[in-house]
Amino acid sequence: MPSLPFQREPGKTGLQAGRIEPRMAKFYWQKRWRLLALIIALLGFGGWKLSGLFSNVGYSPSQPIPFSHRLHAGINHIPCMYCHAGVERGKVAPVPALNVCMGCHSVVDANRPLIQKIATAYNQRKPFHWVRIYALPRFVKFNHQPHISAGIACQTCHGPVQTMRQVAQYKEFWMGECLDCHRAHNYLPAPRDYAHRDLYYVHGRMTNAPVDCNTCHN
Repeated sequence: MPSLPFQREPGKTGLQAGRIEPRMAKFYWQKRWRLLALIIALLGFGGWKLSGLFSNVGYSPSQPIPFSHRLHAGINHIPCMYCHAGVERGKVAPVPALNVCMGCHSVVDANRPLIQKIATAYNQRKPFHWVRIYALPRFVKFNHQPHISAGIACQTCHGPVQTMRQVAQYKEFWMGECLDCHRAHNYLPAPRDYAHRDLYYVHGRMTNAPVDCNTCHN
């Protein structure tokens, strides 16, 4: 069994009895401290991931108007793209302008105080300042258009919005979740159902979408 660098020889005392110089013993302990610090960092990171600390899941800020997706998308079955018009053609899902709201509420429940508040803002051309829920880092590029065109439902990323009275963030958008979806070749309907969509081959493996870095980071 190899001896430690600071092990003393029999019959001798003090650091001078060590088989190497004291500075080598100091270097040895420095290496041990680095290893210990690395282990602590890994354990801390693992605990943070498991505990969900600092996670945005469940984030549900109050909005200027208490809009219920459960009422509109759930009970009344209004399609997502009726209000978020253009999401199938653009990068973002636009927040509906007040004229979209008034397209229905100029007739429906027009006498309710909440609807009258919307009508007043519409007539005065004063938009509501909605509080954003979902936000990605600047170094991440996400485009709704190819995802909608591929047949991915809004609920895949945003959860069962049609059941939410007040929208909350449904999941944490880690890079691994995006890659899992891109790699899962059986995640979407067969390519014949979408003539414009072809499966990709990455290192001989069939995938839904490309997984190279430039797909999301450019």
